Amino acid sequence: MLKEHLPTMLANLSVCGGILTMTAGFRVSHIKSVSLVDLMTALILVMSVYALDRR
Repeated sequence: MLKEHLPTMLANLSVCGGILTMTAGFRVSHIKSVSLVDLMTALILVMSVYALDRR
């Protein structure tokens, strides 16, 4: 069961990681100061929401 959902789960994590990387770039370039530690919970939420959606 995990094998069929693995590509979608990895895609969701990649999107979330890309957004975190983009916000880190905003912070480094002084465009917008965002606390990245607060956004790390998004990685957990992405997996939780995906698991709940698949039930």
